[in-house]
Amino acid sequence: MEIKNRLFPYPVLSVDSDDYSDSEFSVNAEILEQNTNNIVLKFNISLDNKGLKRLVDKGLAEYVIHIECSTTAFRTTIRTFSQEEIYRISNSKVNGDVSLLGMVVSKEEIPHFNNVLLNSDYEDADITMPEAAIMAYCNMPKLRVMKNYEELANEESLFSIVKRTAIDEYEETPISFSFDPDRIRISVGEGVYKSYVQFKNNVQMQPMIHSLLLLPALVEMVDLLRTQGYEDYESSRWFMAFEKMYDANGKDFVNDVIYGDQTIMDIAQEMLRLPIGKAFANIPELLGESEE
Repeated sequence: MEIKNRLFPYPVLSVDSDDYSDSEFSVNAEILEQNTNNIVLKFNISLDNKGLKRLVDKGLAEYVIHIECSTTAFRTTIRTFSQEEIYRISNSKVNGDVSLLGMVVSKEEIPHFNNVLLNSDYEDADITMPEAAIMAYCNMPKLRVMKNYEELANEESLFSIVKRTAIDEYEETPISFSFDPDRIRISVGEGVYKSYVQFKNNVQMQPMIHSLLLLPALVEMVDLLRTQGYEDYESSRWFMAFEKMYDANGKDFVNDVIYGDQTIMDIAQEMLRLPIGKAFANIPELLGESEE
């Protein structure tokens, strides 16, 4: 949610208006912690206007932070009287860009509203501030939330499996890879694509799919970055995702991974949490055989 070019019938404190002088409202957000279960956010609220702050202190207004993730359709609202707030979100509810909007909102109707820092245009106006009025707002920078290793292996996050049409439907065509600004594209023949669609939601089959499709794509990716350099790709969504993923685990993606001492195959397997072993472990169950 973002407020743009909106007209209000009452004065509002924001960088988009001149309704107040010598006043400022801002909210700073940072990710304190991110693990496999939760994301912990910290908000610091700054309101430099004594009149509006007095309304918050009296309980006539409150600070409101609207959180929205368009990727997952997650929305929630934090309401507080404190200028510092810690908020915990389930890791499964957000992914990618998270939009944030900070506001000061009236708790009830406020008749004869006045503020010594109001623009002189309001000097003789008898203002009634309605209940739930946005009295101040700031559009906050978006937070970029990326997931852990296993979630990055989800083809719907950073990988795109696409069907390559052949002249002869029975023709076997090799798998190929391309690296778009948003996703790593894996192009497969029609037969492979049909099998992929059939089994992609099967939990037991996923390690095998990762081993056969995602693993070679990651080998190709690391080899490309090592041989051709990473500069042309560092603004890509998938590159930034791996940067953040490794940073959360205490490693630098460029120096420790791309130009590190590990072999390319070891790196790719690590990214997917060793899918080959998991694939072989699932074979008895897939074949309907139980281990003796």
